[in-house]
Amino acid sequence: MRVQLQAASPVHLSRLLPAFPLVITATQGRTLVRRRGFERVVVPGHPLVIAPFEAIDMCLDGGAIQPACCSLELQLQSGSTAGMSLHHRISRRVFVQPQHAWSAAFIADLLRGSPAQVRRTLFSEGAALTELCRTQRLMRALFEVLADAAGSAELRRRTGWSPRNDLEAAFYDWFGLSLHAVGRLGTGRAAIATPRTATFVPHWPERQLA
Repeated sequence: MRVQLQAASPVHLSRLLPAFPLVITATQGRTLVRRRGFERVVVPGHPLVIAPFEAIDMCLDGGAIQPACCSLELQLQSGSTAGMSLHHRISRRVFVQPQHAWSAAFIADLLRGSPAQVRRTLFSEGAALTELCRTQRLMRALFEVLADAAGSAELRRRTGWSPRNDLEAAFYDWFGLSLHAVGRLGTGRAAIATPRTATFVPHWPERQLA
């Protein structure tokens, strides 16, 4: 899954939390990434790879004379998930298939366990199902709106966002930019999204539940 961004003025994106390896490639201007309290310039020709579940902030330091351009590519088929925690595996599934109702009962049915086992395992990992689903649906919304500037109603449908909750407000609170502002970063650029009819689905492990 790959999208391209272009900014003719400084733009900040906060709290990106990829569930898969994220490759950031700068093509023009200055792209900065902050992680673990340190800031780094992404040099054109030298892509930066962000490990799964490593939170970052990004800045496209563009101007009218020289816009900042970069691409974001999620490596969905990133090899074995052996040893990965349950909440990380669920996060990957939610990002890839956000339209499903990711309840404890739904996950338990997939794992041939019980909802109580799912909740107990997540609790032991310090994770909450509602929060991880929300985070990865927002990450999917980010890539979707960059790919084709989809409207709010269409994004809610694609990401399985509850009609009772305000996607636009949640998106702004999380990333620090509105859906409209992010859509303008990707509008008119070449953008490639993973086909929704042939989606890679990470496998569940044989033993997951506590």
